[in-house]
Amino acid sequence: MTKHHFQLAYTIKPRSDDDESAAAQARLHLRDIGWHTLPQIETTLLGEVHLYHSTTHDRIEEAEKQIRDRIHEELKGLKVLTRVKFYASLMVDGLGPAIRFSILV
Repeated sequence: MTKHHFQLAYTIKPRSDDDESAAAQARLHLRDIGWHTLPQIETTLLGEVHLYHSTTHDRIEEAEKQIRDRIHEELKGLKVLTRVKFYASLMVDGLGPAIRFSILV
């Protein structure tokens, strides 16, 4: 197992004008899930992932899955998955270029 620091930059967009409050709620909630925040940058989170695979390719997939699954669960818990679109750029130390992913249900 290896510990890697990450930086997650993201945006949460409402699916319609009526969903703006759900998007705002999700943005605010993600700042309080245990990862570090940057006071002046509203949609960036910092944290650590513990990776078990040996190849860089597998560690990239593992890191993305861990972060994606956590965000998905948080949005699901808020009951906003069908009301927002989540787009992210994930940088994990030692794993190369940014990993881009989205959560669109």
